[in-house]
Amino acid sequence: MALPILTALLLVMAMLTGGGSQDRGWGDALTQLLAWPVLLLAAWQLASTPAPRARAWLVALAAAVPIALAAQWLTGLSLSPWATERSLWSVLPAVAAFLAALALPRRELQQLAWLFVALAGFSLVLGYLQLGAPQDSPLNPFPQWQPALNGLFANPNHQATSIAVALVIVLAWLVHDDEQDRDGRWWATRVAIGGLGLFLLVGLPLTGSRGAVLVAIAGLLAVPVANGWLGRRWRRHRRLALLAGVGGAVAAALLLVVAHGWLKVDRNEEARSAVFAATAQMAREAPAGGIGVGSFVPWFEAHAPDMLVQGEFFNHAHSEYPQWWLESGIAGLAWIAALAVFMALSRPRPGRGRRPDWLHVGAWVGVLVVLAHSVVDYPLRTPALMTATALLAGIAASLAMEAKKGTEAIKLA
Repeated sequence: MALPILTALLLVMAMLTGGGSQDRGWGDALTQLLAWPVLLLAAWQLASTPAPRARAWLVALAAAVPIALAAQWLTGLSLSPWATERSLWSVLPAVAAFLAALALPRRELQQLAWLFVALAGFSLVLGYLQLGAPQDSPLNPFPQWQPALNGLFANPNHQATSIAVALVIVLAWLVHDDEQDRDGRWWATRVAIGGLGLFLLVGLPLTGSRGAVLVAIAGLLAVPVANGWLGRRWRRHRRLALLAGVGGAVAAALLLVVAHGWLKVDRNEEARSAVFAATAQMAREAPAGGIGVGSFVPWFEAHAPDMLVQGEFFNHAHSEYPQWWLESGIAGLAWIAALAVFMALSRPRPGRGRRPDWLHVGAWVGVLVVLAHSVVDYPLRTPALMTATALLAGIAASLAMEAKKGTEAIKLA
């Protein structure tokens, strides 16, 4: 009983205090301290229950991150040991959330997913309130920045990421139609969840995040495909499915056109593409072990091309992948490959006469949305989104193992 409560509290603490990409003192410290009992309880529960071999690999994957950071810190490979040490503690909530998701049953996982949706909705409501309050209002957790519908986050792009992930979870539930779930409150629940989804959808473009809007649209288009909804409609109503497929193709084409325009705006008005290219070039020239997690700022300032030398420094590469490569070297590249394999193996699979679990679909596509947005931003540098994404990844992995066991049981029968 203690593990689900502590995991929920960990998610709430991470979302309420971890919306920035820099250490904020007591908030981050409390979240990291809370991660320890969650981590120990999850490890105890996992060790005391029989498990498939896949779960051992998942535990090893989660443990690889703090082990790699500790190795950089203790062996002196990092150019900024203090920053690497701080990064080591900052990943503990995410590791704890991932392991807790592997240890908890589905009912608790569903409650945690809805808790994240509620927190994303709360953050959007807070963002609206901030727009009518002074910059130094208690409603603004980051008074050094002018309110811009940020909510719990320092960066409106990360507010948009949380909304996009919540939207995916909501849509996954809405397109799931199981007659066994119908009761007297079924329609009322659908209206309420649909209204929440509409509220999030309207608020998403108001954040001003072009990248999050694009990946949110892609994620929403991916939900009915991953859910098997489109395939079922094709088998039953081919004309309707064909119309939906054509509509999806048109939407995808428009998405590509908008993405091309966005990249053009970025090249003309911003420096994201240049920073991405410069970081990738630095990663190729850096030591094989990387420069050390947390060492991006001093390294980039010392090696940046003249065109990127400005009055303000770049705190991140605005793309997770080249920064992982630069800071972690070969281990960073291995981590990117491991994430790709993880996403492929944990994807929802419809079984014979069985639809994919809506929670599995929502969690998996939600992680995919964050990883896609990480190409052009750094959402995983915030404790809030790092912890929430790790939790959803653990949910997807846990439900993938359950689905595989169910399929094997059907074959044996």
